[in-house]
Amino acid sequence: MNKQQILNQLEEIVNRGVDAVYFPVVNKNSIRIKHMMVRKSKKGYLVINAKEGEQVAYTTFKSTALAIAKTQAKGLNRKDKLLELEHQMAKHYYDAVFYENIINKTTDEFVKETRETRLEIAVAKSEDIRQQIDYFIFS
Repeated sequence: MNKQQILNQLEEIVNRGVDAVYFPVVNKNSIRIKHMMVRKSKKGYLVINAKEGEQVAYTTFKSTALAIAKTQAKGLNRKDKLLELEHQMAKHYYDAVFYENIINKTTDEFVKETRETRLEIAVAKSEDIRQQIDYFIFS
C-alpha cells in the first residue's frame, strides 16, 4: 500500500466519525457541519443545506453563518433569531466604525470625548451580541 492509499483510508475513517457529531469540518473553500455548508462569497457568507440543495441564509458575519448552520443541522429553526442578532451586531459595528472615524478626524475635544463614549457603548453592545451568537455555536 502506498502513502496516498493510506491517507485516503485515514481520511475516510475520520470523515465517518465526523458525520455523527455537530463538529465543523473545513473542506477546501467551505465549512461543513453535518449536511449544512458555509461558504464565503464576495460580500458575506452563504449557508447551504447540501441535502436539499438550497440556500438557507446569507449573512454578513462568519459567526452568524456558523450558528445558523449548526442549529439547522440539529433540526432547530433559530435562523430568524440569529439574523436579527446579526442585524443588531452589524448596526453597532458600523456605529463603532463611524465614531472611530470622527474621533480620528476631529479637533474639537468635546466632540472627541462624546464619540469615544459612544464608541465604547457600541463596542460593548457588539461584544454582548457576539456572546449570544457564540452560545448557539458552542451549545
